[in-house]
Amino acid sequence: MTEKATLILKNDVAELERVMALISDVCARHSIPPETEYDLTLALDEVITNVARHAYPQGEEHQFTLEVTVSDEEFSARVEDDGVAFDPTAHPAPNLDTPLEERKEGGLGIFLVRQIMTSVEYQRVAGKNLMILRKTLA
Repeated sequence: MTEKATLILKNDVAELERVMALISDVCARHSIPPETEYDLTLALDEVITNVARHAYPQGEEHQFTLEVTVSDEEFSARVEDDGVAFDPTAHPAPNLDTPLEERKEGGLGIFLVRQIMTSVEYQRVAGKNLMILRKTLA
């Protein structure tokens, strides 16, 4: 059985509550193990927070879309926003051997997302950022 769900979100980190509820519900219906649910929650928390905080630097209220698709084999999340162009997949992995106080800010979140998910894709289409996260379940 394949299930698809869509949320229209505001660029406000308070929207994470709705995202986490959706993931929890979907994982329960598809008997996704708690450790996998935790990984999915962590990855989407990072991506949604980045969109809410950084995609719209002018501070205006915007909406963006999260579409989740779950089958027996795969969980996928499609995040689409009309914010500033940003390809998180183009950034190199941070050097984890560099002492914390010498590292540049940023980069650890998307590194973590890439470690958790099976694949992370980015496209800029018609003035929109499109990020697709996939996690193999079977």
